[in-house]
Amino acid sequence: MIQATINKQHYVCNASNGKHNIVIDEPVDLGGADSGLTPKEILMSALASCVAITLRMYIDRKGWTIEKIEVKVTMGVENAEDVFFEEITCTGSVTDDQKRRLEEIASKCPVSKILSKGNEVRTKVL
Repeated sequence: MIQATINKQHYVCNASNGKHNIVIDEPVDLGGADSGLTPKEILMSALASCVAITLRMYIDRKGWTIEKIEVKVTMGVENAEDVFFEEITCTGSVTDDQKRRLEEIASKCPVSKILSKGNEVRTKVL
């Protein structure tokens, strides 16, 4: 469960799982204070971090010599659809076969699976 709370300050929002807190905001040119990541940036960071963690688990299990994994995620629109673009950089010794396998594994992270299939959002105002 995540709870997001916003007061009167435009548009600073605090999100918490009860144990950890993050600040989400909009940039100054959209009326915010630019004191945190935007909601879309939080979404992209969820995907990037999930891919990185999933790849680290796989690489460690395989015993491959990869020191660092960087995942950059951007969003764009193609054919009127939102598209997430992932660029993965691995520091260490990586063969072309390993790169192809890592591309397959990246799509298996839980957040990637959620985003790649349509999901229903049900809203209720209490």
